[in-house]
Amino acid sequence: MIKVGPPFHPAGSTWDNKGKTDIAQIFVSCSRYRINFMYFVYAEDGGNRLVLSKFGEDKTSHSMETVTFDYPSEYITRVRGQYTDAVSPYDRYLWSITFYTNKGTYGPYVPTESINDGKFVDFNYQVGGKLCGFFGSYLGNGIETIGFYVEPQEKLAKQPGKLVSVDEIEEPPTIY
Repeated sequence: MIKVGPPFHPAGSTWDNKGKTDIAQIFVSCSRYRINFMYFVYAEDGGNRLVLSKFGEDKTSHSMETVTFDYPSEYITRVRGQYTDAVSPYDRYLWSITFYTNKGTYGPYVPTESINDGKFVDFNYQVGGKLCGFFGSYLGNGIETIGFYVEPQEKLAKQPGKLVSVDEIEEPPTIY
């Protein structure tokens, strides 16, 4: 698997859903100034069981949006958003997020106010394979970073005429 994002080193507590491939729903909650928590609902056991994973803090929610995918035929193809651009890593948060699927677009989900004079760091991640879970970090009252795991094509060409299985790759690269 390939680990994609975030564009800077996180300062907060980390979370990781590596290997969770079947996303059925996402709940996004915003406070006035940042995305403060997200719930991911993963389908397991062929869709017979749903597992809820929450990340961030829900102390000061001003809005809650629900993304419901047409599971199992709808899947995420791109994740795009913005982080607040702050000098201190303890003031950097996920400010907006948009999910693109093979069937449509969900978002952008943004807070009601900006506290940093409109200075943001953009990210735009094309999945390019099978999405295999999200990861990220959060600080006291908000999501700090987000990224995802992607599984590339089943076989990768190492040399002309020689194929290498993804399982033979020892350590997945991290892309910043």
